[in-house]
Amino acid sequence: MSFLLKQKMMDITEDVIGKLNEHGNFQLFYDNECVGEFVRATNEFQLKHGYEQRGGRVLKSVTVTENPYAKYVDCDIEGGWC
Repeated sequence: MSFLLKQKMMDITEDVIGKLNEHGNFQLFYDNECVGEFVRATNEFQLKHGYEQRGGRVLKSVTVTENPYAKYVDCDIEGGWC
């Protein structure tokens, strides 16, 4: 089995917090980091790289392993360990 890394979009909508700023827009925070803003005047999201909005949901690009439960085992015959 091999470990392969791939990009996946993770739905973080439930964990995003909006805070009203001085311009009347909502700054969007995920895990105490500002990830973008919802601009009320244009009804558009302006999100940082790695985040996107689709169908009213906020998504984050993450790197995951394709086979997370695979185990790598190798033996060093000369060193005497496995």
